[in-house]
Amino acid sequence: MIGGARWSSHSVSVFKGDVIGDVDRFNRLTPAEAERELFACCAVPSWAEAVAAGRPYPDRAALLTAADAALRRLTWSDVSLAISAHPRIGERPAGDDRESSWSRQEQSGVAADADTRTALKRANLDYERRFDHVFLIFATGKSQAEILDAVRHRLDNDDETEHRVVQEELRKIALLRLERLVTDATAPLSTHVLDLGRGKPAAGVAVKLERGAETLAKGRTDDDGRLRDWVPAEGWAAGDYRLVFDVAGYLDDPTFFPEVVIGFRVSEPAQHHHVPLLLNRHGYTTYRGS
Repeated sequence: MIGGARWSSHSVSVFKGDVIGDVDRFNRLTPAEAERELFACCAVPSWAEAVAAGRPYPDRAALLTAADAALRRLTWSDVSLAISAHPRIGERPAGDDRESSWSRQEQSGVAADADTRTALKRANLDYERRFDHVFLIFATGKSQAEILDAVRHRLDNDDETEHRVVQEELRKIALLRLERLVTDATAPLSTHVLDLGRGKPAAGVAVKLERGAETLAKGRTDDDGRLRDWVPAEGWAAGDYRLVFDVAGYLDDPTFFPEVVIGFRVSEPAQHHHVPLLLNRHGYTTYRGS
């Protein structure tokens, strides 16, 4: 059992790049192991205990549904405990633990000029003086300018409204982390396409994997915007690869980026590689996922 006084946000001894694997592996963890892994997703002991106690889960959807229901039951005291484990936006932790790795990935778009960074730092402090806790936002896919606009807008909220907003942002962060936690580590490559303009997963996007002049695999994202078991493990080796996304075919109208090509290098083929695409009509973001 995780006790609030016994575990901090840095208690999880799992290192960057590690994954539990699929839901079956998660089901086989001991209660203490499962709670520790869940605590990295949301630092509320009672939530981690409740989700771990609900095992075994038949599939990823059942796990996420149970986790979501438990997140919606959190009290403000629970939420306050969880957000105390999050760094300030723009201040990326340097540790090798899973939470630090996830925080860096989630803030991968948070890079901007010195003036914007200074303004965001000032806005963070204004927010903390106003609400007495760090500013929390689902930062995945957002630029620093977008985050700065959000913190300035939310400074006008009353306490009750802001509590609701913070809990929703925490819920989205925790569920994304839980999805990463149970990513199937046996498939060599996966991708996840999110349509930021429409605010939903990008379903039906045609994707190709290329190496040199050879097309190794083709597929389409599912209803959740994911493409998982589409690349055979046989023949997967170190080298340079390209993911080619047919953006024009997905949007079905003219776009500035009709095709997105992401080149990446595999140096450790035994590891699972996850390459997400955060997409809108006029730009995109990608990063090395987990």
